[in-house]
Amino acid sequence: MMMCGEVTQRVPSYRGMIKPRPAQRRHCWWWHSMALLCLGTLFLRIGDVAAAKTPCPLVESVDISNGVENADGSIELDGVRYGSNQYFRDANSTVRGCVCLLRQCLHICCPMGSPEGEPCPPVALNVNFSMTPDGTVHDVRNLLDSSSYHLLYFNPECSGALLTLYGDEYIVRSDGLLAYGASTYDYRHYCLQADEPTALAGYCETVDVLAMHRMYSIGIILSLPFLVATFVVYALLPEMQNIPGKSLMCYVACLTVGYLLLALMRFSVYSYRSGWCVATGYLVYAALLASFFWLNVMAFDIFWTFGGSRGRSSERRKFLYYSLYGWGAPLAIVALVALLDNTEFVHESMRPQIGAEQCFVSTEMLIGFLYMYLPMLLLVSANVAFFAVTAYRIFRMEQATASALSGESRRHTKHEKDRNRYSLYLRLFIIMGVTWTVEFVTWLVREPSWLIYLVDICNCLTGIFIFVLFVWKQKVKQLLLKRFGFSQASASRNDQHTNSTISTTRTTDLKANAETRLTDVTHGN
Repeated sequence: MMMCGEVTQRVPSYRGMIKPRPAQRRHCWWWHSMALLCLGTLFLRIGDVAAAKTPCPLVESVDISNGVENADGSIELDGVRYGSNQYFRDANSTVRGCVCLLRQCLHICCPMGSPEGEPCPPVALNVNFSMTPDGTVHDVRNLLDSSSYHLLYFNPECSGALLTLYGDEYIVRSDGLLAYGASTYDYRHYCLQADEPTALAGYCETVDVLAMHRMYSIGIILSLPFLVATFVVYALLPEMQNIPGKSLMCYVACLTVGYLLLALMRFSVYSYRSGWCVATGYLVYAALLASFFWLNVMAFDIFWTFGGSRGRSSERRKFLYYSLYGWGAPLAIVALVALLDNTEFVHESMRPQIGAEQCFVSTEMLIGFLYMYLPMLLLVSANVAFFAVTAYRIFRMEQATASALSGESRRHTKHEKDRNRYSLYLRLFIIMGVTWTVEFVTWLVREPSWLIYLVDICNCLTGIFIFVLFVWKQKVKQLLLKRFGFSQASASRNDQHTNSTISTTRTTDLKANAETRLTDVTHGN
């Protein structure tokens, strides 16, 4: 009666889904349903009680039907004696002994490609073994030389991920616990895989640490359409394809490729140490480097614009120089990295090791600093210098021209347009430069911090920031409408108004305004 009473407490939440019926009929169906639920619950609980009486899980037992039964009820097989409370009969009445109660069980992770469900007996299982609980004294031992271990050829059940440890990162204690730093794991939460010189270990992370990686990847993927949209808009509008516009297109293309492949890496699409993993590592490395160099190109371009000496180089030749730098420098660095990584020019400890530990540069601090963060810091520092000098030059020019030019005429001068472009580039640099600087700080500290999540959020929103800064403008919308044949009359009126305004400026600025009038369209506030 108590079980029926317990089940009835769950029924009311479903009553709203049942069509009302006559009272007597509803009463009959209600009792039939209650009876079935009570019986089902009873059988389930009987099964749970029966399972609870099993001294060990079925997967941790062995068939001892061929063992010798002693007078005291124990069964002996292969030198192991199972007490009466250390074996049981399964559903097929087979006698099974709980071997893990008598021997130390170890899960063996079979290498990739091994037939599923079949044993993969290792030739040797060398581990750092310690007889002391703190693991201070240990030596390398082959666990197969001891008869006190029983091997289970299947992976442990993990609520989180099964993470890999190298032989020098863990210690197996005499009580069967795996020690990794201050954490210990029993045999049900780790496995060993034979390797040279010492076995690899996979331990169960109780918290799904890969969840943040997946969320970060999803955030980057959501940002990609905005990067693609920015590139497409600039590609569709010839008016926006001046040097600043082309530089931005190159920068956005680098970010798109780098972020897409980075998201795929975070989703673990590529197998560990596979050819695709290595190739993707080099592509991501090249794309991120190229994005830094093109951001540096834009900082230098605005610095050069306010420098006073523009030279006689044509726009095409100037962009050619920028392209040689923006694409050539990162490709040269990638070629050097590939050379060092696949030759004996430097010691193995100083190689970038792309694809060895992960599908990117090694996690070692010195290697990460030399091959990733050092170029980034140099370029970010150069950008800071360019923007600081440019800001000082703008301040001096503002002071010199404040009394000579009225507010209305200054709005249409090339100085005003370049100043607007500087403002946009400065905001872009703050978004990207400061983000990567904080990234470097968090990498240097190497401790969990809220800054890490802040950097991840900023990286996920990069595409949206760039789209809003450079595309989400009324003037860009008008150009798009004109490009596809809409609002012709409105566009014509705007052109006439622009021409009449430009004609009122000084004749000495006509050529400069003709060259950069679209800069005001593409980069104006």
